[in-house]
Amino acid sequence: MEHIKSLNNNVEKYKFPEELLQSSVEERKTYFDNYTVSHKFLDEAISSTISFITSHVSERLVFVCGPSGVGKKELIKSIKEKIIEFKRPALIENPGCVPVINVEAIAPEQGSFNFRNLWMSALEKLNEPMIENKVSYRKIDGFDAFGRSVPISRIQKADYQEVLQKALRYRTVGALIIDEAHHMLRVSSGKKINWSADLLKSLTNSSQTPIVLIGTYELTTFLEDIDKSITDQINQRTKIVHFRHYSCKNRDEVMIFGKTAKKLLLHLPLEQSAEKLADKEWKYLYKYSLGCIGTLKIWLKDAYSLALEEKAKTLTIEHLEKSRKSGHTCSALLQSIEEGESKMEKILSEGNIEEKLGFEKNENKSRLDRNMGTSRVKSKPFERNPKRDIVNNR
Repeated sequence: MEHIKSLNNNVEKYKFPEELLQSSVEERKTYFDNYTVSHKFLDEAISSTISFITSHVSERLVFVCGPSGVGKKELIKSIKEKIIEFKRPALIENPGCVPVINVEAIAPEQGSFNFRNLWMSALEKLNEPMIENKVSYRKIDGFDAFGRSVPISRIQKADYQEVLQKALRYRTVGALIIDEAHHMLRVSSGKKINWSADLLKSLTNSSQTPIVLIGTYELTTFLEDIDKSITDQINQRTKIVHFRHYSCKNRDEVMIFGKTAKKLLLHLPLEQSAEKLADKEWKYLYKYSLGCIGTLKIWLKDAYSLALEEKAKTLTIEHLEKSRKSGHTCSALLQSIEEGESKMEKILSEGNIEEKLGFEKNENKSRLDRNMGTSRVKSKPFERNPKRDIVNNR
């Protein structure tokens, strides 16, 4: 059964500036690269994340999890724009205010993740001066020539996490966004994973700054039951946003995917529009993007580059075929998506909380008592109950 039949009547005819057809190849590529397509799951993820960031509870960790290629770069771009708009009054009042900073958690070449580099990267985004020369002064007890205790000062290399905490608070940063946050899990033991999560909790508490962790489904490791003594503390201040892909098993989601694909095709600066591909080849487009709009956009961008090299008037299935992922790669990605969604479903579910609290058992007992209380046979008005009458006082 075809899920998509003629999207032509349902999607607005988006048009790119016609002068782009006379522009250089690089300018046309840049235009498409900078274009952010709005779609249901992206809009929902943006709305939820902004709601959590701007709530009255500032000490908060927000986890945004989704499959690779779902469109997290576009999400970050939109979130930053929304936060800047939200913090505009604060900027007018305090020009030193920094609405938002965005850093990337770089995967370690070997060994464990380097938090020191992450903190330094955040400080650089804040334009913190002389980062490498930061020192801290500690007062310690020393002894003079007579063995008497004397307070002295010790200068040592600054703790960059402490410096960042103060900088975030002083600059009243609206949010610290950490992209590719799943790389922070690259540690040698489960104990260290909890230690990493505890560092983030400490940072958001002391700086009064929301931290948004954006990454793949690997981020669920932070949220799973590794060590109750640590994760329970984090869960108190944790909010979760699930940035999903579009499922081919849901007709409405397939329709949204098709319309979004058409929007992207309409924004390819071509002499002849390639939008009909969304109608005729929607299954093909879905198959090699797995319903991930970010993956689809990158694929179209690569195919568009081929079309420009050939000076083609429009984008064809041949261009798409030459630039797509292999079926084997897509199969592995699909398995990863399914496993990640299963984990997210478990984390976001109600679990067996009612059973643990005893609500279910108590409700069943109350229901049984109510049933027993209403099961007695009612007599008619003024009718005597059946019993023996007293005779001769016996």
